[in-house]
Amino acid sequence: MMIPFFFDSDKGKKKENFLDFINFDAVDMSKDLHSSLGFEKLTFGRFSEDEIMEMLIASGIFKVLESRGYKNYRLEVSPLSELDNRIFIKTKEDEILVHMRLKTSDFTYKKSGENFRMVYIDWLLTQNIHYGTLPSKRKLFEGQKYPGLSVMNEITDFILQLTGKMGAHGVFNIPEYFHDAVLFQKKFQFVDPEKEGIFRNLLEAFRKFNLRDLSHLIHNNGIINERTGEIYAWQYGEMIAPLDEYMRKLIFNKEYFESVSRAKLNFKFSRVES
Repeated sequence: MMIPFFFDSDKGKKKENFLDFINFDAVDMSKDLHSSLGFEKLTFGRFSEDEIMEMLIASGIFKVLESRGYKNYRLEVSPLSELDNRIFIKTKEDEILVHMRLKTSDFTYKKSGENFRMVYIDWLLTQNIHYGTLPSKRKLFEGQKYPGLSVMNEITDFILQLTGKMGAHGVFNIPEYFHDAVLFQKKFQFVDPEKEGIFRNLLEAFRKFNLRDLSHLIHNNGIINERTGEIYAWQYGEMIAPLDEYMRKLIFNKEYFESVSRAKLNFKFSRVES
């Protein structure tokens, strides 16, 4: 893990120049030859568009979209290779409601040196494009053009369902912003126990705060660690949701949770006085 930069990412197209420190398979020749290999519409080289649609329906995402007023939508799958796939849900006018870019990678757990086949969430976007027509505009999170659609639980269920059918060991991602990690935290945990401890400390210390306001403070140098006097800066880190029981017990063991508890004690967060 943490070896070369991985540049072919939908995250990398943003002005923030997000860097993925992921040791992905070096070469996937099928990326340039996929049209001749016959899997143009097969996600991960095995799932048809109809099968993806069935999994999305089972996740409940379309019921939520319809409750948001989006009754005319369509699915679009766009495999770049057997390892790299885009899935879109769009309006009939071709406006993007949901965009997922999912990849497969060998995830190396550094402590044991073991490799696990995982699905990596390279990019995940949901947007309520009717935002501009709403009577009162809500404040946006960092990095947002439109507010989200509140379908995170459904999307997570879909990705875990897809991962299970693939026989992969689990799912991982690298949250670009604090609020991204909060959206994932019901099913995912940081691999690094210190990052998990700091993250949980922040959630507890500012539990009375609106998530949008807290994320804004964190990403605008508004939080201080009173124990050191240093301004807190958000650090990237892998969050994982293992499906494999061996992997889960290997990483999230007694030592891990003891380290989480110790990390929480090393930080006392408060808001920077203006």
